[in-house]
Amino acid sequence: MDASSTLENLAANNLVRSIQDNFSFLVSDKLQHDLLLIKILFVIFSVFCLVAVIYLYKKTGFLHLDQLETYDILKDFKDFGASKALKQWKKIKQNFDKNDPVYWKLALLEAEKLMDEILIRMGLGTGTMDERLARASVDEIPNLQDVLQARRLCQDIARDPDYQLHKENAENTLQAFEKALIALQVF
Repeated sequence: MDASSTLENLAANNLVRSIQDNFSFLVSDKLQHDLLLIKILFVIFSVFCLVAVIYLYKKTGFLHLDQLETYDILKDFKDFGASKALKQWKKIKQNFDKNDPVYWKLALLEAEKLMDEILIRMGLGTGTMDERLARASVDEIPNLQDVLQARRLCQDIARDPDYQLHKENAENTLQAFEKALIALQVF
């Protein structure tokens, strides 16, 4: 037993010494000096490749086209929760199609709420819907005056539960919200 444990210790010592020798060789000044030229060549080659890529990128005009394509795609992209808004709008239209002024009022109030949610998602700030509409421009909402009128009607409905709403007035109000949402590319 003593001889085998001595052999194991000797083998372990040889292995440790071999690992130390290999590690010492890898970090030795001689090897690092010999590899210095290769390192310098790789750095020069990398810089050359980087300069070549930048030059070719600018020369071909690919950078310019890439930016223009991205800009063209993103400039008209306005997703303010379109799929959710479309579902809500369908529900609003279903309520409006019922031949009952109570459902018309409900549909108009829901349409106003949807419009306000879209204005918030557009980034028109906090505060009331009137403040957000004041921040909106005619470029964003071409029928802004109609939306403001629709908003006033909805406020009247909310204040007075017995408000007498005529079908034609309700249709015009709903159409004002619909045109605004279409202009905002919500659906």
